Amino acid sequence: MNPCPKQIPIKLTGKAKTEFRRAVAERAKYHCEDCGRYAPSLVYGVFDVFNCGHVAHIKRRNVGGDVMSNVLWKCYNCHIGNEHGPRWSHKGA
Repeated sequence: MNPCPKQIPIKLTGKAKTEFRRAVAERAKYHCEDCGRYAPSLVYGVFDVFNCGHVAHIKRRNVGGDVMSNVLWKCYNCHIGNEHGPRWSHKGA
């Protein structure tokens, strides 16, 4: 018997994921936790991936899960541009 069973990470979907995203943005006061730039969750009521904030996982989602201690609120440039590289950037397209 394994005394420390492996914990299954929490992966939110649907309304729970939306509420989690809102809570992360509110925790950061809608500012990027890397550069400090304003990064709203919605731009003029329309989702705009290039001008809004992103939930960025510290550890991969399938390892650390969707928990407040495993995420940061980041602007598009800090999340996509710096972490994922130009392949994912709208500038590289």
